[in-house]
Amino acid sequence: MKPQLNAITIAVKDIVKLKLFYVELFEWEIMDESPDIVMFRLDHIILTLYKKKDHAKYLDLQQGEYNHPKFYLTINTDSHRQTDDLFAELKVKGVNIIKEPQQFFWGGYGGIIADPEDNYWEICYNPVS
Repeated sequence: MKPQLNAITIAVKDIVKLKLFYVELFEWEIMDESPDIVMFRLDHIILTLYKKKDHAKYLDLQQGEYNHPKFYLTINTDSHRQTDDLFAELKVKGVNIIKEPQQFFWGGYGGIIADPEDNYWEICYNPVS
């Protein structure tokens, strides 16, 4: 796999407070936003703020599981097929697959894996990146 990092997503309690922190104190410009998510482009990496409950839902975690990762990292692939091929390869290698590749509500396609210390990685095709 090509070494790369395309996005970091942080689960947040108060999205308005964090948005204002980055906009007012860091003077970062918002790339995209909705009531549940705010995205900033930082050179070649996207920083996403995601409401905690929606973050847990996206990772297929139960609402009561507050020991889930506060963030996850993203690696973008070039296609659906490359995503599927990579997951097949990782499965053979015994990687802990949290969420099998699937179509995401935002238009991308991918899944979630965990490293041996339960840090989450999203591997996905993002048609808009």
